[in-house]
Amino acid sequence: MGAGFEQNAEFLALAAREARDETRRLLARLEIVIAGLAAKDPAAGLDLRRSAVEFLAAAGDGVRRGESFLSVVGRPQNERASEVEPMIVEMLEGEAGGLHVDAIFELLIETGFEITKGNLSVKLHRMLKAGRLVSTARGFYALSTMERARRQAG
Repeated sequence: MGAGFEQNAEFLALAAREARDETRRLLARLEIVIAGLAAKDPAAGLDLRRSAVEFLAAAGDGVRRGESFLSVVGRPQNERASEVEPMIVEMLEGEAGGLHVDAIFELLIETGFEITKGNLSVKLHRMLKAGRLVSTARGFYALSTMERARRQAG
């Protein structure tokens, strides 16, 4: 009976790995489609990206948190630098209690942003000063009520 349980556990682990790999492949394809659409119509690309992120966040099953945030494929890093703040806002939107700066950093790295922890800290501090974020505890950041209201209205 023990061998059957071990075999089942191995099968489940293999199935989970395969599901994660297939999810990554599908996300990569979706990123390409979104990037192509955004090149032709930036507003439509952003709408599709937001819809995809909302769908993935709602689905949640088997999709790791960092993988559920789509990056923009094939764009030079200097163009993507302006996308750090919107990405941070997206990350924090579903987190009522906020995220620690280390978690934000890891998620940004996973989504393909090249940023140092120091630069991220400066960016978070500026967003805090601008009223877009609040500090919920030392090193933890969440969306301000003003930013939540702005996102719901727009």
